[in-house]
Amino acid sequence: MVRGMTTPFALEPLCHGTWTSDEAGLPAFDLTLRDDDCPDMPFAHLLGTGRLSALADRWGNVNLFTTEGGFRWLNLRNNAVARSSLYLMMETGGELVSLLHSELTRKGRIRVGTGYVEYHGELDTAAASLHVVAEIFAAPDRGRVIGARFTLTNRGGRPLTARFRLCADVTPSDGDAAPAPQTGRASVSGAGHAAFPQAHPELGDVFLLADPSWQGAAHRLTLRLCQELTIPAGASVTVSGVTGYGAVPEFAAPDPAAARRQWAARLAPFAVPAPEEWMRRECLWNAGQLLSFANYDSSTGEDYVALGGYGWREFGVREVCETSMVLAAGDWALAAASLRFVAKTQLASGDVPKMHTLRRDRPPREFESDNELWFIIGACESLTLSGRAELLDEVCAFWDGGAGTLWEHLQRAFYWVRDGVGRGQHGLLLIREGDWNDYLSLMGAAGRGESLMNSGMACRACDVLAPLAVARGAAAFAREVAALAEELRAAVGAAFDQGWFLRGYTDAGQAVGSFAEDRVFINAQSWCALGKCGTPEQRRLALTNAVAKCHTDCGLTLMSRPYSSPAPDDISWCAIPAGEGENAGIWPQTIYWMVWALAEEGLLDEALTEWTHGTLRHHAQRFPAVPFGIFNGPDCFSSKWSGRREGWTQTQLVDRAHTVPMNPMVAWQGYAMRKILDRQQANHASRPA
Repeated sequence: MVRGMTTPFALEPLCHGTWTSDEAGLPAFDLTLRDDDCPDMPFAHLLGTGRLSALADRWGNVNLFTTEGGFRWLNLRNNAVARSSLYLMMETGGELVSLLHSELTRKGRIRVGTGYVEYHGELDTAAASLHVVAEIFAAPDRGRVIGARFTLTNRGGRPLTARFRLCADVTPSDGDAAPAPQTGRASVSGAGHAAFPQAHPELGDVFLLADPSWQGAAHRLTLRLCQELTIPAGASVTVSGVTGYGAVPEFAAPDPAAARRQWAARLAPFAVPAPEEWMRRECLWNAGQLLSFANYDSSTGEDYVALGGYGWREFGVREVCETSMVLAAGDWALAAASLRFVAKTQLASGDVPKMHTLRRDRPPREFESDNELWFIIGACESLTLSGRAELLDEVCAFWDGGAGTLWEHLQRAFYWVRDGVGRGQHGLLLIREGDWNDYLSLMGAAGRGESLMNSGMACRACDVLAPLAVARGAAAFAREVAALAEELRAAVGAAFDQGWFLRGYTDAGQAVGSFAEDRVFINAQSWCALGKCGTPEQRRLALTNAVAKCHTDCGLTLMSRPYSSPAPDDISWCAIPAGEGENAGIWPQTIYWMVWALAEEGLLDEALTEWTHGTLRHHAQRFPAVPFGIFNGPDCFSSKWSGRREGWTQTQLVDRAHTVPMNPMVAWQGYAMRKILDRQQANHASRPA
């Protein structure tokens, strides 16, 4: 236990609901909303099987999509011609009534859990009085179906006889382009099934299945299964069905409890023995959310964990590298698939793209200066954590032709960093078109700007790469790796400016993030520390100064103070407002890189404090009115520099609220907590008996 660490946080009611546990023992959140609570915010929740995903919102809309064959919706979100991928309707007394959550007379709680969502509410009309529970769920089985179970309880004093419709709206669309209404689409139907054959040339059939007692039909964009049911007074009936794409399977009634047990088993390896119960639950919840981003890419034939949000359509390869090391201790198969995914997007030159299109007919784009470093670090950290070095012998194709073992892919990545990216006049790696912080896009626009973050990362990459080279008998390569690390460490050490490491240099050789400027960037401090650059005293001073200057009640800001908006000509072409996004906003993943660095340097009190302030629980309690950041969120929060928008997210110029959820919000908490616990254990083991 870190000394002096107590927490005021518990599993208690929040503004928009209450944390609880489900029957599988997993954390769940009971969302309770009035109609006037943030009425335009969807409170979207992600669930997925590993191939088929769904976004479920506060209104009961469930919109299915997949990245198999490229990103596409099965039912396009936010369009006016269709509603949901799974819902129930009822016809009684000559009137058709929707049982979607937003159409009910009284809306009760919405439980969001790992792999499922439950809607509770009541319908009262002249003809019927029903309690309605709709459960939408996905098993972690890499399947192409999402299940539903509707439980209807007759609250009236007499039997209710009605004709029910189980429905699935189908509007396949690439990207966000609204599909044209189709009235003449071919369909097939029969006992217990309805389908649009070849609804999309790459997806095949889109289908809706239920018990054979239900009769299939289709109308315009909607698949329907219909049956007349009688519900005695005070009794309940259940309606179960599945929807999906591809070859139509045999129907088996889906079991939401069984799906939750599968999730519990899947998450067991991600349990972290954190100091307090709420911390353990935070880590477990976040692991479940992260795994819900798992998808499949046909162009590489690999599973991977998607960025989410704006990254669904055209995916950031860098983030797959990052999350591979997060996954390695709990799901080696997915971590290994992620590394193969990255290798197969890599060019034969060694260059790794930032953006992968998930399609062979669309070339990758944006080749920034840090992607290869993330590949090396992600792969080597994953292999070190798992002990599965045999992965290095697997052969993976290069995107533009040829193939090599994963080890060869890593070697080419190293040479691309050393020779392709190269170094500038201060001996530091060039920033080129941007490093992780692509806001700094003009620092190296002319090809001379340099990055301390990249240089520190490269030292870390060399440190984890060299032992693998030695173990494989590649002594000459190991010496090359060690030589680069030595040279970069000398250059980084020279860029320590009184209290912290610079962020870098512009094309004109102007220092960015200097002591005189009084602007400290946390990513330079965390990665220079993780790269063991400078002296131990310099590293500790850099980290403690970064914490002192960048700490807020919402987490660490990306830098201690923002630039003007628009930014200086030699910094950025992005006119991001102060305190928003990359301009001194708060990026949870970068908080946890700092936690990792603090832990490695033995600053455990500081590490746990910053870990706590970056959690979803803390954000929800500190900013109770914010309609995200409770059970998921955007990729960044706005900081104190944004004034009254602190705790929200950027909406000016770029609307990040629209892209919730994204995985950086939940990816790193468990990993960083393990780093704290590892250092605690090492400290304990080193004490004299």
